[in-house]
Amino acid sequence: MLRSVWKTALILGFALMIGGCTPAPRPDIVSKPTERQIQYVGEINGRLGSATLSAPVAITFDQSNNLYIVDQGNNRIVKIGPDYRFIRENGGFGLGLNGLSRPSDIASDGGINFFILDQGNSRIIRSDYDLVFADEIRFNSNVDLQALGKIAAIGYARTGRMYLVDPDNLKVIVLDKDHKIEQELFPAGGFSRCGAITVTNDGDVFVYDRADNSLNKFDTFGNSGDRIVLDGAEAIGGFAIHDREIVATDRVRNEIVMFDRSGARVAVFGSVGSGPQNLNAPTGLAWRADGKLFVCDTGNNRIMIYELAAK
Repeated sequence: MLRSVWKTALILGFALMIGGCTPAPRPDIVSKPTERQIQYVGEINGRLGSATLSAPVAITFDQSNNLYIVDQGNNRIVKIGPDYRFIRENGGFGLGLNGLSRPSDIASDGGINFFILDQGNSRIIRSDYDLVFADEIRFNSNVDLQALGKIAAIGYARTGRMYLVDPDNLKVIVLDKDHKIEQELFPAGGFSRCGAITVTNDGDVFVYDRADNSLNKFDTFGNSGDRIVLDGAEAIGGFAIHDREIVATDRVRNEIVMFDRSGARVAVFGSVGSGPQNLNAPTGLAWRADGKLFVCDTGNNRIMIYELAAK
């Protein structure tokens, strides 16, 4: 009987010891954000319509994923379908409504109207989605706009406001729906060399200043906000805001660079050359609805197509 009691006590004690030595559950491990990489998908080059692409500098999309290309070397606008087939073109060197002289940028109100910066003719042309040039805003003949310098870039907001980047006068001019000057934008401390511009769907405006490679943010009311210095950039040709990231082309480094909202580099793609992994003086870029990135490889006379992936 005594032996049985001792045996039971020993078993209970051993069980308690094992329970006390059982390790506590490990806390959940929080993984770091996955690094991103930019992958080559394909390109658009060669003859489109009446000519071969020559120095494309800016692009945008409509609601049906048709691509509109500012083909600066040919002084025209080219429209391409989602299947990359040529649809139509308009332009050619000239001074009249259907002529262009060094077109340099394009903006849209959401895919219905398109606004073309016709830099050589000091005007903005409004086009519909069929590339019918409807009317124009001439800077020299508009009393409110005669004091403008050489406009470098344009942006358009869903509110109907148009943004003109005037590096000669170091400011951004905001036009209302009637194309009258509504206000002028300056960051704290002013611009030094303002250039490219992007307007988000939320109405935020980002303006690039090459002097310190920064993006200066303004809200929809024109209030100056954050200033983001882009790490290691030399000369941004174009940029876009994608989710919480900034994707830009660097014309000097011949790269596509992704930055986070602090300006730190997240991913880099490209080097100088003409192959699938190369770029030559890239400029404008735009996102398609399916998440693919289209980039003007200006020096190589082509449009490059990329997608983002986790490393």
